[in-house]
Amino acid sequence: MEILIISGLSGGGKSKAASFLEDVGFYIVDNMPAGMIMKLAEFCAAGSGRYSRVALVYDVRTADSFDEFLEVLATLRQREYDCKLLFLEAEVDAIIKRYKETRRAHPLLEEADSLEEAIKLERTMLAPLRARADKIINTTNLSTAK
Repeated sequence: MEILIISGLSGGGKSKAASFLEDVGFYIVDNMPAGMIMKLAEFCAAGSGRYSRVALVYDVRTADSFDEFLEVLATLRQREYDCKLLFLEAEVDAIIKRYKETRRAHPLLEEADSLEEAIKLERTMLAPLRARADKIINTTNLSTAK
């Protein structure tokens, strides 16, 4: 069974990546708490193959601390699962532009004095996940426009 965990900065392109993966046959789960990930993996592995390719989106909306997630990630990698962590990021200016375009609020904006500070705080919080990523993609110059 293939498990791809998509993480990274808010505004880095996680939702776009999840949509693409869904189009190519992955079953997508967004914003699942770390404590439920092992149960989902076990359920999918016991199935008929319908859920043989799963992508999970995991970010700052999901946890106050990433310790539990990092333990789950280590366990998944020790077992028979083909588990990879993809980390998406972008430069601060690109993320600010994306937030202005979507008019959505950054999930850490209430904890910071500005959007730029919220992005920097998030980058610091996610550093342990980034350090364990199998692949890091900077999406600053990428676009989904046709």
